[in-house]
Amino acid sequence: MKFKTAKHRFGLDKFGQGTLLGIYRWLVLSITAYLLAYWTYLSSCSPHSLDWGQAAFLALSTFLPHLVLSLLLLDIERLRPLALSHGIDIHISRCKI
Repeated sequence: MKFKTAKHRFGLDKFGQGTLLGIYRWLVLSITAYLLAYWTYLSSCSPHSLDWGQAAFLALSTFLPHLVLSLLLLDIERLRPLALSHGIDIHISRCKI
């Protein structure tokens, strides 16, 4: 029997950055994400040193709170069987405001 192995490459050409325009797009997206996270950190007046993970989450929850809540609801739905196995039944209902 012969087994074939697949060789996976990781490079800029796999994400559309094989062209100059693609590299400019990636650069603009990276700088925008950096500035949003940094400015959100500065506006929070946090006395702690800069933690990029916390700054990115703060920017995400500030600018896209609906996305954060949707991800939370997906996690709860994914973990519902585990909670049921421990005797915890979770019901989530939405109300229109």
